[in-house]
Amino acid sequence: MTVDDAGRSRRDVLRIGGTTVVLGALLAACSSDDDPPTAAPRDETEPTRSDAGPARGADLDVRLLNTALSLETLVIATYQAAFDLGFIQSGSVTDAVTRFQQHHGEHQGTLVAAVEASGAEPFLTPNPVVKAGLVDPTMLTVTAERDFVRLARDLEQASAQLYVHATTGLSTQELRSTAMSIAGVAARRASILGLLGDLSSERLAFVPTDNPLPTDAIVTD
Repeated sequence: MTVDDAGRSRRDVLRIGGTTVVLGALLAACSSDDDPPTAAPRDETEPTRSDAGPARGADLDVRLLNTALSLETLVIATYQAAFDLGFIQSGSVTDAVTRFQQHHGEHQGTLVAAVEASGAEPFLTPNPVVKAGLVDPTMLTVTAERDFVRLARDLEQASAQLYVHATTGLSTQELRSTAMSIAGVAARRASILGLLGDLSSERLAFVPTDNPLPTDAIVTD
C-alpha cells in the first residue's frame, strides 16, 4: 500500500455524501460578526413533531448532541496537538487555527449546556472512533503544514455535515436552530482552511444531510 493509499483509507473513516471524504474568504469571515451561536429562544407553543417516536425525542437529542460534542472535543485536542508538535508554522494558519480553536471551545460550551438541560451527562471525551481511525494515524504522517491543514479541513467539513444531519433528528426548533448556526460557522472554517492549504478545488459545493461518521462513532451512552 502506498502512502497515498494509506491516507485515502484513513479518510474513509469520514463519509461525505456517501463518498470518501474529499472536502473542500478571508479569515475575517469568521470574525466577531460570526461569533459562535447561542441557543435560540425556546418556542413553548411548538407542536410535537409528527415523526416523533421511540427513536426520536430526548434520547435521540442527547445522542446527536453528545456525538457532536465528542467531535468538538476531538478537534480542540487535535488543534492543540498540532501547535504542540510544531506542525503549524505560517502566521496565517496560526491565526486561523487559534481563532477556530476558540470557536470550538464556545461550541463545546453550548453543547454541554444543551445536554445538561436534557438531564443527561455531557460526553467530553474526544470521539474515539474518529480519533483512532483518522486523526491519530494522520498526525503520525504529517510532514508539512499543508498535511495538517488538509486534516483540519476534513474535520471541519465533517463537523458541518454532522450538524446539518442533526437537524433532521433533533426534536425542537431551539436545538435545530443551534445546530444549523454552528454548521454555517464550520462550513466557513472548512472553506478558509481550503484556501490556506490551496485545497479549494476539493471542497464540496453543498453540505449533504447524511451522517458523515461511521455507526460506531455515534455516542449512545
